[in-house]
Amino acid sequence: MRTKTKAAALFASLALLAGCASTSPGPALRDVAHDVEVRSGHALRSPDADDAEVGRAIDAVLAKELTVDGAVRVALLANPKLRSELEEVSISQADLVQAGLLSNPTFTIGRTAWESEHIAPNLFASIEQSFLDVLTLPLKKRIAGAQLEATKLDVGDHVLELASEVRAAFFTAQAAEQIAGMRRIVNEASQTAAEIAKKQTEAGTMSDLNLRMQLGQAAQTKLDLARAEGEAAVAREELNKKMGVWGHRTGWRLPARLPELPAAEVPLGELEAHAIGQRLDVAAARRNLQAMQSVLTLAKTTRWVGKIDVAVEAGRLRHSGRFSFGPSVSLEIPLFDQRQAQIARLEAYVRRAERDLEALAIDVRADVRASRARVLTARGLVTDYTKTVVPLREDVVRLSQEQYDAMLLGVYQLLAAKQSELDAYRESIEALRDYWIARSDLERAVGARVGEPVKEGGK
Repeated sequence: MRTKTKAAALFASLALLAGCASTSPGPALRDVAHDVEVRSGHALRSPDADDAEVGRAIDAVLAKELTVDGAVRVALLANPKLRSELEEVSISQADLVQAGLLSNPTFTIGRTAWESEHIAPNLFASIEQSFLDVLTLPLKKRIAGAQLEATKLDVGDHVLELASEVRAAFFTAQAAEQIAGMRRIVNEASQTAAEIAKKQTEAGTMSDLNLRMQLGQAAQTKLDLARAEGEAAVAREELNKKMGVWGHRTGWRLPARLPELPAAEVPLGELEAHAIGQRLDVAAARRNLQAMQSVLTLAKTTRWVGKIDVAVEAGRLRHSGRFSFGPSVSLEIPLFDQRQAQIARLEAYVRRAERDLEALAIDVRADVRASRARVLTARGLVTDYTKTVVPLREDVVRLSQEQYDAMLLGVYQLLAAKQSELDAYRESIEALRDYWIARSDLERAVGARVGEPVKEGGK
């Protein structure tokens, strides 16, 4: 009787402990937020944050001139796709709780097929429980725990990916607005020049040919402005989409100029080593491999055991009136299926996970090298435009204007020189935009921020 009491107490304790785990994803989401903040410097929305408070925080950021870090912060607070992605952590947390629960016992009540002089009435009751669940419970929880860790890392990696996309969209929108602003100034000057040309023609001091050239230039600059404004509007909406804002929250303002180049770049060797240690998708791949190895261990551990069910039947004795209990054990005989196919499949999954992790590490290193090469190339282009191309074309326009005023150069040559100067301005803006996008891609490849913080607006 003492043995039965101890067994019952043990069974009750296991059932109680299995039901103690919380389904709340709060701690797991805080782990994700910590990983993101360490690598990006941005705080993720707290799972218990008040919607009104979050809304006020978003409005406070958008009320001021929007910075690239401000855009990322808004996206981490408002983007609905990101909030949907975070639910993967809640699902994985629920899976962890489920893995720690014993299967429910089965209660059976029935009537014997014949009259028995020993049982009155001829009814019996039984309760049955899978004993294998008790034995494999710790390993199942370990597997689910590893899967939760992998999910947290994977979700954190998606957050960093969104931050990178927001930065790229920000610099694209900022460059588009800067180019549109330049086109606007050029168009105003061109329209003014066309009006002056008309008056000069009426006064007889300009030929019809030169007038047509001026009018054609004015029409072209107007088309260029319309195209630039359209591209700026599209880029602006792309940033709205990445941030997850709409309505009155789309009225934000951008700095007039892209940030200037940082003083120097981070050495390549340091970036590669940093990426392998910091990339959350690499860490998630490691966790997935561990979980798969644990699943394989569980399959190998139980291959010769099969299903084990323990049951207790009870009936009331006719003569004494006492209840009699009869235990029983049901064992699966692994005669035909020794889990050989399942184990072979799991072994293949493990090998595939190992190769995937190896391939990911190679890809990460290559991505870092390629991204840094793009950064260096873009940096060189910006430097060449700033120090060589733009000053030279400005000099060409200045000298062309002097010769035109002295009637030594035709209007067509002057317009060509001005167009070349405008192209240099636009290309220099695009080169600076490409640099900051490449730098954002480099940070994505490394898995963390690198180098100096961005100084907004070239200040």
